[in-house]
Order: sequence, then structure tokens, then C-alpha cells
Amino acid sequence: MISEKAQFELRHVLYCDLLGFSKYAKSEFFEADRCFRLFKQLDELIADASRHIGEDDPDEVSGRKPDYIVRPEVIYCSDSIVISTPATNIDAIWLFEAAARIQNGICAHGFLLRGSIVTGNLYHSGNTIFGPAIVDAVAKDKSGGAPIIVIDENSLKHFCLASSDEDREIVKIRKHQLVAEDDHDAPYIDPFWMFKIHANQENIHVNTRINLDCWRSLIETGLKNKNTSILGKYTWMANRFNKVICNKASNIKPIVLPAPI
Repeated sequence: MISEKAQFELRHVLYCDLLGFSKYAKSEFFEADRCFRLFKQLDELIADASRHIGEDDPDEVSGRKPDYIVRPEVIYCSDSIVISTPATNIDAIWLFEAAARIQNGICAHGFLLRGSIVTGNLYHSGNTIFGPAIVDAVAKDKSGGAPIIVIDENSLKHFCLASSDEDREIVKIRKHQLVAEDDHDAPYIDPFWMFKIHANQENIHVNTRINLDCWRSLIETGLKNKNTSILGKYTWMANRFNKVICNKASNIKPIVLPAPI
């Protein structure tokens, strides 16, 4: 129940849909075990939010930096995922990376994601959520377009907050890894963020290679779809894959796009 003292607070919100999941759930190929594996993997990722992150201000007694624990609120509802956190810099960094990791995890199960990250007034406790922020997040997702998680300007400002040279350097590195600002009219979580680190190395980490193969398989399968709307999403993703990952240094072969109809 909602207490009489309940009120809105400023929160970051990630809202995203698993594209094609509803159609899959009603198809002859539906497997309940596959769904349980998918959402169990999401549970494990969200549980990792309890890891400790150092805050800027030292403890007054010991002089040591206290620990900051990210405690997100999470809802799964069929093909939708909602995660919210307090509107702090550390929470924004955690949520951006969580979104990136969710994209990578979901692709291994054969689905693309589309969604948004916004910051605004919200009430979110347990399975109850309402307020302008979730309305804005859903509206951004429902606008259609590329299968990516777009980032609201206000959320990106929170992400970039820094009070020292050391923090500014950390933010700069994390932004380079997680955020893309090309190929779209708004910043978004780069689906191929981890390859920015490994693509120019001769020996790609085995887990990165596995994830790379999952992306390639998912995109190449999607490019065979005859529905022009669906095909457009996979074409966008194939072009992004080729641009970010495939170059002379990596020797990774680009995804071949189908001939225009």
C-alpha cells in the first residue's frame, strides 16, 4: 500500500521493450524455459547493483571514503523492463552500464531492445510506479526508430557531473565507452560498447568474442525478415556493427547487407 507520506522524487528511469517478444510468446515456437533463463539473467545483473561504489566525500571519523550502494527498483511486465534509481551521478553511471549489459545479455536470447533513459519526478516502490518520468520514458520508446536505448539530455547531464579532475577523467572514459552520439539524432547507449576496448586488439577476450558471435547471428537472422519495418531495424544495427567493430585493425568481417528491393 502507498503510505500517506509517499511523494514523488527525482529519479533516473530506464524503460525498454524486448522487440518481437509478444509475437514470440504467442507463437508455436514459444518455450517457457527460455523465458525463465532470460529473466533469471536479468535478475543476476540487477542483483549486482549491490556492489559498493566509492563516494567523493570521506567519512568524517575515519577519513576513508564511505561506500555507496546502488539500490534500483525493478519491474518486469511481459516484454517491458523498468528500472529506476535516485537521480545521482553514480546511479546514472550504473544505470547506463546496466542498460548496456542488458542489451548484450538479451541479444544472446535472440531479441533486440528499444527504450529510453530519462530523469524526472517519479514514485516507484515495489510494483507500483507512476509519474511524469515514466510517461516520458514510454513516449520516447513508442516513438519507434532504431533498436537502441536513447538518453534524455537531463540524464546525460547527471551522468557527466564531476567534482574533481579524477572524477572528470572517469566520466570521460565511461562516456566514451557507453554513449554514442552519431548515427542518430539523440545520444544513446552504444550496443557495441565493449568492442570499443577490444576491437583493435589482436586477441579479443573470449567472452567478448562469444557476445560478438551472438550479435552477428541475431542481426544476420533479422536481415532475412521480409517485413520492411523489421528489416529496417536490423539494417540499422548491421550498419552500426560494421562501423564500430569492423576495421583493418580488428580483421572482423562486416555483416553483408541484403541488396535493396
